[in-house]
Amino acid sequence: MLSDSIASEMESAAATCDDAREALEEALADVAQAGDATEEHLQAIARALEVWRDGQRAFMRLVDDADVPDLSTAAMLLKTNHGIDVSNVRRGLPGVPVEGTDHPFDVDITGRRGGALTEAVMNHVSPPNEAS
Repeated sequence: MLSDSIASEMESAAATCDDAREALEEALADVAQAGDATEEHLQAIARALEVWRDGQRAFMRLVDDADVPDLSTAAMLLKTNHGIDVSNVRRGLPGVPVEGTDHPFDVDITGRRGGALTEAVMNHVSPPNEAS
């Protein structure tokens, strides 16, 4: 059902989301260690969220272009036929929702981490580029 070309593009979008999650986790850990969120921390959090969101949006467009009925089917086919896990593509992001995400956000945002994430979302995340 998924061509190798679409599967490859989906894998790339999923890797973007995985990398962005890692960057977000690192930025939030830096905040927790520093005690207070600096402008640099907030920008790093915002960048990670933007990249993750944009990766999700690209993946959702690929699902629309593929010969599959929905995200769940695409995820199953990618996992089964290509060994690609798209869990991070499917996670809803706080403050930067992407239509179609269907799994909860599972990054630790307790304490200072949550405050920094909220501030970054409210004051530093740019709107999505409609071309992305």
